[in-house]
Amino acid sequence: MTRTEHLADGVTLHLGDCLELLPTLSGFDAVIMDPPYAIPTQVAAGRSKTRSVGDLSLIEATFRSVLESVRRSLRPGGRAFVFCDGASYPVMYRAAYSQFSSALLVWDKGRIGMGREFRKSHELILHLWQSDTPVFTDGVGRPDVLRFAPLGQEREHEAEKPVALLDHLLTVCGDRICDPFMGGGSTGVAAVARGKPFVGIEIEPRFFDMACARIDAAIKQPRMFAEPRAPRAEPLELQFETTGR
Repeated sequence: MTRTEHLADGVTLHLGDCLELLPTLSGFDAVIMDPPYAIPTQVAAGRSKTRSVGDLSLIEATFRSVLESVRRSLRPGGRAFVFCDGASYPVMYRAAYSQFSSALLVWDKGRIGMGREFRKSHELILHLWQSDTPVFTDGVGRPDVLRFAPLGQEREHEAEKPVALLDHLLTVCGDRICDPFMGGGSTGVAAVARGKPFVGIEIEPRFFDMACARIDAAIKQPRMFAEPRAPRAEPLELQFETTGR
């Protein structure tokens, strides 16, 4: 089942599979995506360590196909940000290697999640581009460790990212934004708050409806400035988290 919602001028959301829809889209200045990255090599308590080499090959091929569509959808000078973790990063990097130049960003959550002895307090963001290495026109640049508190019990999607973090990424992006793994729509909320055109794709109807509602509400919110200032990435006190990943 596919469906398309035009929420406002320049804001379009698609219900469907990004592997099918993304190759039909183009003209984006940036793609921000948080694909499912449960790589089979991850082993938790009591789980089998027996894995097939074919599993990683299939996942890498899928990521390569997605990134090829991302590359073709970008305008010259465009870029992409891909959320991942320590287990999925090597696979995504291999999938991107022949198509993009890259750098690695770290999202420091300032909070320790579930786990064993060494518990996760960060996620990784693969930054991809095709042309010259992006530089800031002011010559200052930014740290590659981004410190933003994660969402707690208020999150509606299990992998929902804070809008402030996504907005921080958008401050270096051009106007037209795409999220082919839209989830609950946080990238769209950040984009429309900045007045940027946005195209989102989500395969799960429940999350698609959630994204439609959230982005529609963001569209209706008055914007005081055409280009709000980037949120500051403040140092966070290290905290312990007892639920969620």
